[in-house]
Amino acid sequence: MKPTDVRIVAAVPSFRQVPFAVPLTLSSGPITGLTEATVTVSVEARNGRTANGVGSVLLSHPWAGGTDDAMRATVRSLAAALPAFGTADPLQHGARLLDLVARSSGPRLAAEVAAGPVDQAVHDAWARAAGLSAYRMYDERFLNADLGAYLGPDFAGSWPGDQLSATPATTLPVQHVLGVAEPAADAAGRHWVKLKLTGRVDADIARVRAVAAHGARISLDPNEAYTDAADLARLLSSVRAENAGHVEYVEQPVPRGAPGPGAAGPLPVLADEGLPDPRELDALTGWDGIVVKTCRGQSSALLAYCWARKRRRFVVQQDLTHVGPALAHAAVFAAHCSYSVPAFECNSLQYAPAGNAELSVERPGLVTERDGCVEVSASGVGIR
Repeated sequence: MKPTDVRIVAAVPSFRQVPFAVPLTLSSGPITGLTEATVTVSVEARNGRTANGVGSVLLSHPWAGGTDDAMRATVRSLAAALPAFGTADPLQHGARLLDLVARSSGPRLAAEVAAGPVDQAVHDAWARAAGLSAYRMYDERFLNADLGAYLGPDFAGSWPGDQLSATPATTLPVQHVLGVAEPAADAAGRHWVKLKLTGRVDADIARVRAVAAHGARISLDPNEAYTDAADLARLLSSVRAENAGHVEYVEQPVPRGAPGPGAAGPLPVLADEGLPDPRELDALTGWDGIVVKTCRGQSSALLAYCWARKRRRFVVQQDLTHVGPALAHAAVFAAHCSYSVPAFECNSLQYAPAGNAELSVERPGLVTERDGCVEVSASGVGIR
């Protein structure tokens, strides 16, 4: 037990609708707005200190597989469960949340995203009660167990802080997102582009070719649209042959639950929607690496990132859309990590700028792209 362990006194969720300025179109269809879920957690530490913490995500139900109403209900039920968890460090609280997610009756990914703001708020409050940045606390001084308790015996003696930078980045290169309906010409002048694909292989190959002609470094994201293994193999082989040096990796081309398409192919293929509970990542086969997403919660993001680094797997950080506190959190998390590709997706700058109104006052450099980058500044306390 540590003096900084916290007991959750209260957890209060709230919701607001965030409209998109333009639709973000995935293989499953357009997104014109999403619900922002914010959870405020009040804690009391063993040493008597108290604090409030905040977690926030957009409930990206078209991607996660739930409905907006169901995900709101899950946020409420998970928040209500926190006071019964007792006194612990945030990774222990996070493990209990993951246990509840595993027992959820709905889509697991939807439950994970709903758990995201709840888990983030616990980490934030824990660090605020200590008056420190959470990223300075993920070691034996403040945690009750090392990574071996969560990721297996190979990780015994390792701590999350071992993989985090002591000197976080102050700028991040922006990855511009091109939805399936947006013209290839929008890639002009961009250094990094994430290209959404449709699963129609001939059209996708032509689209990759058109975007690559603008010289950007590209990642491909079909969002599970490839159900035919032969089509996927043709896409990967064609892209590798025609666009060497342009395309960096492919995210989750096959449906969640489907076997991995095979590691060490012509391009790195990363698991995203199909990621398991982070404590079960060693069971993940057929993939070259993983996508870390802070929308799944701080505990899940930390464990997944540390697993990938230890296992020497290709690892990147992505997110569908972050606004406000969620964007600040994702940026500070990314600034402390070392990824296979450094590009940072912050597509609310394109699609949901209205959601960043307060952030534009608090951290204007984060919502204003300059020379292909945004600025990262942390408060020095909590998770953002």
